[in-house]
Amino acid sequence: MRRILTLSGLAGLAVLLAGALIGGIHSAVSASGNPSAPTAKLAFTESGQAELPRGYRSWVHAYVAWEPITTSLLDEELTPTPEYHNVYVEPYAYRTYMETGKWPEGSLIVKEFSFTSVDEKNCDGPPAYLCNAWFGKVIFQHGFTGIALMLKDSKRYPEDAGGWAYFTFGHQEPPYQKVATKHPKARCAQCHMDRAGAEQDYVFSVNQPGLSREGDDARHNLEAAFPN
Repeated sequence: MRRILTLSGLAGLAVLLAGALIGGIHSAVSASGNPSAPTAKLAFTESGQAELPRGYRSWVHAYVAWEPITTSLLDEELTPTPEYHNVYVEPYAYRTYMETGKWPEGSLIVKEFSFTSVDEKNCDGPPAYLCNAWFGKVIFQHGFTGIALMLKDSKRYPEDAGGWAYFTFGHQEPPYQKVATKHPKARCAQCHMDRAGAEQDYVFSVNQPGLSREGDDARHNLEAAFPN
């Protein structure tokens, strides 16, 4: 009987140690639930390719946009349907930007794309593909189709505007490509330089409510993104 209790005690100690380890891994999140350090960092292969980030849908969902059929920034091919853009920001980067108006080093922004439903039985045609639902007309998202990624890393990319690098992991339904090579300047960076510029730190934040810092927007966005 004593031996059984001893083994149970060891098992309990192992659980406590495991809990302490997990607590250490997540120590970047303070008691209030607000991140005090980056909760995610982009990993790279030995050859310098960026690895597909994980868990990004648990980051702050900053905004969603809808775009009609057009040339996709993912592969520079015509999209088969209109697409939604869901934008997720790594929590520490989001909080820092909301509080200071500046994107910190290591900032990660993911834009995930999805098809628009074009069900011929329930939806009309282009450009909007409005579909019938029990509550009225709606444009549905219908399956994911790729992600684009921005990383701010001035040490790794000192020659790039703002230290921002741009990646895409294919233009297809999951599974996405596991690694990606940084795009040349003309592919993504130039557009951010021309249309967002240094004033916005090359991030499209104007007319995006989840990234607005006008008036009380920053406080409201922080309250919505993080627990008290």
